[in-house]
Amino acid sequence: MSLINELKRRHVFRVAITYIVVAWLILQVADVTLDKIGVPEWTFKVVLVILVIGFPIAVMLGWAYDLTPSGLKRTGALDEKVPESTGDSSASKVDAPSRASVAVLPFVNMSGNPENEYFSDGLSEELLNVLAKVSALKVAARTSSFHFKGHTGNIEEIAAELGVASVLEGSVRQSGKRIRITAQLINAKDGYHLWSETFDRELDDIFEVQDEISSSVVKALKVKLLGEASSLRGLSGTKDAEAFNAYLQGMHYVNRGSDKDALLAAVDAYRKAIKIDPDYAEAHAGLAKALENLATNNFADLDQVVDKAEAAARKSIELSPTLAEGHMVLSVIARGYRLDPAVAMKEIDKAISLDPGNVEVLIEYARLHAIAGDFDTATDAALTAQELDPVSTAAAQQLGNVLYVARKYDEAIVAFKRALSLNPHYPRPYYGIAMCKFLQGDLEEAAKSVAQEPLTWMRFSGLAIVQHKLGHKDAAEEAMASLIESYRDNGLYQQAQVHAQWGDIDASVEALLKARDIGDPGVSQIIVDPLIDALRDDPRFMGLLADVRRDANAD
Repeated sequence: MSLINELKRRHVFRVAITYIVVAWLILQVADVTLDKIGVPEWTFKVVLVILVIGFPIAVMLGWAYDLTPSGLKRTGALDEKVPESTGDSSASKVDAPSRASVAVLPFVNMSGNPENEYFSDGLSEELLNVLAKVSALKVAARTSSFHFKGHTGNIEEIAAELGVASVLEGSVRQSGKRIRITAQLINAKDGYHLWSETFDRELDDIFEVQDEISSSVVKALKVKLLGEASSLRGLSGTKDAEAFNAYLQGMHYVNRGSDKDALLAAVDAYRKAIKIDPDYAEAHAGLAKALENLATNNFADLDQVVDKAEAAARKSIELSPTLAEGHMVLSVIARGYRLDPAVAMKEIDKAISLDPGNVEVLIEYARLHAIAGDFDTATDAALTAQELDPVSTAAAQQLGNVLYVARKYDEAIVAFKRALSLNPHYPRPYYGIAMCKFLQGDLEEAAKSVAQEPLTWMRFSGLAIVQHKLGHKDAAEEAMASLIESYRDNGLYQQAQVHAQWGDIDASVEALLKARDIGDPGVSQIIVDPLIDALRDDPRFMGLLADVRRDANAD
């Protein structure tokens, strides 16, 4: 590091400027007041001499010490190791995190307009994604980092929970085409700044700012880049600020989860980004993901969105072959809508080879292996996802799903309850708990839980199953009627589950065969689904099951 950069890191320039300003103010006050109170003329000269002598002392103190949240601390050299935890602090209960580890907390929106929140959040996520590309650097996953959005807690405690040694935080102020970005990298153990900088730029310069921040973080942490130094640049996928802005809006809406209006808004934002920059690979991948989520949550007709999602995913791969997200979406489509498990496994293997620390990819990897009956591999993948992203509701939910189809109902309930503890409004855990309780024979608890499920197609099918078993035939038939009326052929798999639990084998098999013909994603689960166990001796079902297994084992 150059002397100038080291002086900036240690805030020497800031200390010097502050001292000069304060000294000037003191001299102005002394010049006005000393004569009035009758002190000798030489007193002013003494004050001046003291201030001059104090200047180098202040500069030296600025070099040696840093004002931190924990008080005045010695400023460490960049090559100092992060001290291991001692005593009985929370950090001492686990192995000390590697120095080459960081969490990117959501940057604070200082624009005075809440609608600009997407920009500060999106910039933070993009920085996280850039840093995550450096294989030698451990980066806390997005969900876990964003769990501390708006935090007022202790940096050391946050870092300990995320298992990192340093934290990158900052703020964004946007006014028209001007932006001010302040970023600071903090050593979580003692609170001193490893690096900090303020950028006053035009919006068109946002990509250079990203590059500089990410490169500075890597340098400050003394991460060996090997052959990756060049990969830190150009990861935004576009150099058009307007396209990038639309892309960040799309990310913002997708991250809101299973919300139809948000997903539709995401689709519009990604399409806007693509219209501005047709070669924006990440925007094509984002569009594919948003469209696939619309289909998965039964928010749109499959015929309207699945083909478009597949085309967008393939376009993203064509533009950027190393982009894992495109392969992940193709895997989801092959599994859920093309009923082609062999292609699905091929695509998810490719995705995980490109980005092994991607939690979303790990979750889909776990799902694929679970529905194939490989519960050990699925459990390991789900646990890895949860380890990488300890506050991810989706990771906890997927672990519950794996344990559920493995018939480990008590363990599955624990995982589902963990998902709810992380996000009480998250769809699917209530249904998961309900079906576990139902299969254990605890019908009253099953009824209570399924009634709380926010996704209507899950709630309707779950109520139809549980209420029928309780002997409430009218309530069960009403729930089934609501399922059919609301979702029609998009709910065929759920109808098959209900008929199987009602003991109507013919109706269940008929619904399954029709679901297969239209590409209902539920059919991919038939190898392991406990709710259709009553069908397993039926020749028609066995033929369908043989086809699924044959496809899964195809080269």
